[in-house]
Amino acid sequence: MNEPRKLHKSYIFFPVLKTLQTLVPVFVLIAIREGEWRWMPFLILLGVCALFAGFGAVGWSTFHYRLEEDRLIIQKGLIFREEKIMYYPRIHSMNTEQPFVQRLLGVVQLKFEMPGGKKESDGVLPAVSAQEAAKIIREINAFLSSSGYSPVTAESGEGNGSTEKAIEPDAAPTETKGRPPHTAAAEETGMYAYRATAGTLILAAFSTLNIGLIAAFVAGVLSLADDVLPGNLYARLWNARNELHGGWLIYVLLGLGGLAAAWLLAGLLYLLKYAGFTVRAEAGTLTVSYGLLEKKKHTFQEARVQAVLIKEGLVRQLIGRAQIELRVVSSSKEEKIMLMPLVSAKRIPQLLSQLLPRFSLPDIESRPPARALLYYSRTDVAVVAVLAAAAVYFWGPTALWGLLLLLLDFLWSYSRFRSSGMTLQGSQLTVRGRMIARSTWLVRRPQILSLRMKGTRSQRRKHLLSLSVSVMGDTSSAACEVSFIEERDAQRVWSWFSRSVDHAHGKD
Repeated sequence: MNEPRKLHKSYIFFPVLKTLQTLVPVFVLIAIREGEWRWMPFLILLGVCALFAGFGAVGWSTFHYRLEEDRLIIQKGLIFREEKIMYYPRIHSMNTEQPFVQRLLGVVQLKFEMPGGKKESDGVLPAVSAQEAAKIIREINAFLSSSGYSPVTAESGEGNGSTEKAIEPDAAPTETKGRPPHTAAAEETGMYAYRATAGTLILAAFSTLNIGLIAAFVAGVLSLADDVLPGNLYARLWNARNELHGGWLIYVLLGLGGLAAAWLLAGLLYLLKYAGFTVRAEAGTLTVSYGLLEKKKHTFQEARVQAVLIKEGLVRQLIGRAQIELRVVSSSKEEKIMLMPLVSAKRIPQLLSQLLPRFSLPDIESRPPARALLYYSRTDVAVVAVLAAAAVYFWGPTALWGLLLLLLDFLWSYSRFRSSGMTLQGSQLTVRGRMIARSTWLVRRPQILSLRMKGTRSQRRKHLLSLSVSVMGDTSSAACEVSFIEERDAQRVWSWFSRSVDHAHGKD
């Protein structure tokens, strides 16, 4: 067990593949410049690949790791020697991932996570076989189980003290219409296994507009287009707008067409990211895996979950569906793990009791009073009114359609007002709000890092306060916020959070 081990030999080709991924498009453009094919750039590229293969061989030969009785030691580097020591009880999750390069070479990377807020994992084995990764996980869990610690993962049902054999990923039951994914067999073994069907993923992908995925993809495409397309193409397209006939109608149609294209693109990117989505749970350990081009696998204990986020977009809310996200302690404070891409809103309480028994989904009890509606709408309405008036001033009566934005803005503000609220129940605070999608946060008191109350003089005179919560695993405290609630409700939460530690632990 204490003998040094080496990475998979495919690690030698990592620098080569990463170099090709970056330089091939550039060398192709150089080779076909001015319509003439040139071999010299590719000969140079071949030499560069040979050089990086040498670097990879040196990196592979100097990278060692070994599992001792109570620690993992990673050593690497030729000129600057680096050594990391990680004690098993301090490892809170071990994630097996398969980025694009690892997927090409048929290996996985194993990440060891510890709380600390660093952008990268505390320890990474970038190229090991799937069997070796499972073996390492079993050896670490064997120590944790024998020492009285909870195992970090439950791979193949080993290392967790269970006498039942875990369901293999390929044998995970699929969800059928009208049937919960938690099967009778799973109930007998105390295990939960779920695999998202193609229909579920398609509905999840196209029932919302994932702006983040679109922005990342478009940024990459534009960056590449700047190198490929002629320099004056954007100027010519901008000038060509004057040749369009049909007035404002053509711009509306172009806008709708662009929105439809963005929606389709976001759906396809979503399917690529979450293809093969599976969830497994056993003995308090959750394993979430997904991905087509870049396969990811997150394994963590239920006790590591800091908060639960239930998101319901406009379309999903109409069809009674929602998605469930988790905030989990990791080396990156922004760890967001999808627990369910799409699930019936009525089934969420049952799922929480099966997967996250510490959390529950109560009804919202405390809502903003009627006098708070003005604060939800006055700023937005004022801005929209100014913009609409400016449009009428510059474009005349044809811009009167812009006044409809006032109605739409008021409806949006009223929707935010109606969706907001909170519930304080036992050791859990439930906060609900809306920007576009309706978000419901479930946060337990021991996981709250900070609590903030705020209100302007005008709001305080009307006994209205806004309440925001910050939890580890999410850097945006404003996201977990309820605005303009009764002052007595906010003070009740403040008193609940600021109790003495001993008294709070007695209640938790």
